Amino acid sequence: MGENVKVIVRCRPMNQKEISNKCDTVVESGAYEVTVLNPSARNAPRKSFTFDNVYDGLSKSETIYNDMCYSLVESTLEGYNGTIFAYGQTGCGKTHTMQGDSNLMNEPSKGIIQQCFDHIFETISMATNVRYLALVSYLEIYNENIRDLLIIDEPVTTSKNPVNHLLKDVPGVGITVPTLTTQAVVNAKECYNWLRIGNKNRITAATLMNEKSSRSHTIFTINLEQIQGSTPTHPMLGGIRRGKLNLVDLAGSERQCKTGTFGERLREATKINLSLSALGNVISALVDGKKKHVPYRDSKLTRLLQDSLGGNTKTIMISCISPADVNYDETLSTLRYASRAKCISNLPKINEDPKDAKLRQYQEEILELKRLLVESQQQGNSESTDDNYRQQQRRLYEETLKMPQQMTEKSKRQVSAHEIDRNLNKNSQLEGEDFQLQVQKRVDIIKHVLIGGERVNDLQLKERHRMRKLEAKRIAHALSRIVSEDRDLLQGHYSSIQQEINIKNDHIKRCAQKIKMLEREVADLNSEFQLDREDYLEEIRNLGRNLKFYQILLHKAQPILRKSGKNW
Repeated sequence: MGENVKVIVRCRPMNQKEISNKCDTVVESGAYEVTVLNPSARNAPRKSFTFDNVYDGLSKSETIYNDMCYSLVESTLEGYNGTIFAYGQTGCGKTHTMQGDSNLMNEPSKGIIQQCFDHIFETISMATNVRYLALVSYLEIYNENIRDLLIIDEPVTTSKNPVNHLLKDVPGVGITVPTLTTQAVVNAKECYNWLRIGNKNRITAATLMNEKSSRSHTIFTINLEQIQGSTPTHPMLGGIRRGKLNLVDLAGSERQCKTGTFGERLREATKINLSLSALGNVISALVDGKKKHVPYRDSKLTRLLQDSLGGNTKTIMISCISPADVNYDETLSTLRYASRAKCISNLPKINEDPKDAKLRQYQEEILELKRLLVESQQQGNSESTDDNYRQQQRRLYEETLKMPQQMTEKSKRQVSAHEIDRNLNKNSQLEGEDFQLQVQKRVDIIKHVLIGGERVNDLQLKERHRMRKLEAKRIAHALSRIVSEDRDLLQGHYSSIQQEINIKNDHIKRCAQKIKMLEREVADLNSEFQLDREDYLEEIRNLGRNLKFYQILLHKAQPILRKSGKNW
């Protein structure tokens, strides 16, 4: 059964600059509705939009998470794919919503991403008969290039981008970046650390609208592989499921006349706007049932979000807007995008028995290691000195002892690659006891990255988790009841003919009002298109003037350069 993208709106409070400029508020928010006033024509009809939930400037990220995101993350722990992404104009609070303040460990300042970390690992710690493997990655789309933000030994500058990771469409998996660094994590603290490392590598810059404007889109991904029916003593038994959670912080759309960007910043803004425009085209194509082609390939962003928009994913879109009258056009544009996104239908399903699961590789490796242990013990008992057997034993040992890229720092300290090389170089042939010890260490390393059930006896944590889950179910039930009531009316469940006449007359009135609203929206869109066109034309004129200036400067400087060249 299909499930629509859930869309919520968050309106930030006035910032200091807007207060000092004495800007008026043009946004009014209710429980599920946002109304926008036209500041240039006070008598113009108000524009109203209905969403799954609406939050004003006093709302906290924790409230948004408990109301809307909690159930989605619970689904990810069950094996579904999930995506939460923030969209909106630059300076409207997207990064604040997703990542909170810079002090990540401060409870009131936590964003959606940090609360996902806490929720996931709390739930895993209470799991019974389930073992999890948690893998994280963090990428950035900068100027249509994909950068790995978890590379800590190779810093990347804004002017030079040494690595552009390529996308790959893997059957049964979807669009992936196979060369991306993936790290295994065993608790929320390690996730905080990797997020902090990635944010240090992220590209930001100051503009007139935002002192620390994001110049790129970022996607923090948590892959949760789980083995059903497993215990800490027998962790590799049962079937495998895999859930994936994408946490997306988009760069903001921006106009050059407002941000005052030029040079490198202007080029970044152009790429950002093009990718967001491609995202808007994908949303429009998915909503318009007449279009068979969806332009996912128009940008790297839409390719990576392909499964989140119209695919096998539960998706939440957080639309961030500004209440100030100077941002009226951008606010209206964001609300239109969000309103269209509500109509996108996804088909989420549990990912059962994925063929490329890392847990499956660990299962096979543990079986191979156990076989080697048995053979080693048997060989030791018979006191055989067969060189061919020892060479085969060493080869298999080296293959199974390769350190995976996903190993945690704690695990690496237990058996470091340097220590393994030193031991292998010291002895040309592995002794039976050393071999058994190293193989057992390898098995322990694999078991260490499998987590689950550490706090299964914490009754207080279980009760808190149960109450939060019940509240999330209550909110989801309330939303579904509203939808079902509308569906019943459309299907014609009436108690009398008079009730049917009244309801259908009301429906006709609402349709007439909707037609008028759509006609006004078409006129507004034409006006908005004209503004965008003028903005781009002005940008082209500026670039043309700069080009002409440099051509004249080069022409004037050529005789001097030639003369200087002769003197040399």
